[in-house]
Amino acid sequence: MIRKLFPRVALLLAVGAAAAVIEVSCCRVQPAPEPKAAAVPKPTLMSWRVASAYLEDIFTRIPNSSIDDFRKDTPQEEQKLVNASHGETGVQADNAHVYGEPAPMTTDLMLGRVGAGENDVLYDLGSGRSFFLMQALLTSPIRKAVGVELAHSRAVIAEQARGMMMEQGLMPPGKVLDLREQDMAKTNVEDATIVYMDSVFFTDELLNGVARNLSRAKNMRWIVMITKGLPPNPWFELATTERLKMSWSPKFGSDVLFYKRTAAPADPSL
Repeated sequence: MIRKLFPRVALLLAVGAAAAVIEVSCCRVQPAPEPKAAAVPKPTLMSWRVASAYLEDIFTRIPNSSIDDFRKDTPQEEQKLVNASHGETGVQADNAHVYGEPAPMTTDLMLGRVGAGENDVLYDLGSGRSFFLMQALLTSPIRKAVGVELAHSRAVIAEQARGMMMEQGLMPPGKVLDLREQDMAKTNVEDATIVYMDSVFFTDELLNGVARNLSRAKNMRWIVMITKGLPPNPWFELATTERLKMSWSPKFGSDVLFYKRTAAPADPSL
């Protein structure tokens, strides 16, 4: 009889041990899962109407910063400096310093045409007061915009406007507006992916130098120009032309030329 009980005892002992293990396992405090990193919220983008209203408010509080001011009040020495940067033809023509901007609606359309995204770096060569770039940062996903302006008085106003944007909390978090007082044909553009130029009075001499410089930007996607395009070159080809409104021609507009990078590699020896 005792012998018959032993297997039952062994079985009961085994079952009890298993239950104890389960109980201990259930009662054991499990380590808390590591908290996931909080996602960085994407900046809320404004419509071009709202963005332009904010920017116009800023510029009305900066003396001599309107488009009309830039057209008529650029100091003579700065006019000569800008004209000279366009070569001998620029000096003779004496109009390279003339200023203009795309209408805010046109800026929005252009950025949409080139598919401006958060990985793009947008350059404005001859950026003036940088209204175009400021609107682009407020209304498109781009994270970085670079303005290159040779005229000191215009560059100073752009700096003032950027400061006011920061003070008012208008600059979207994580976005950068880099302002340079430099010659557009000599500035470092290696990170550029999209370039805009109000090239109405740009000379071929200057544009040849700009094209060579931009050819070194490995991730270049688009060049957007107004009225006058690039001279023939092995790096960029005209993809399409569209007539859009400008500050100087709100009714009839001007031709906007969209250039795409060709397969030709940049020549580092140039």
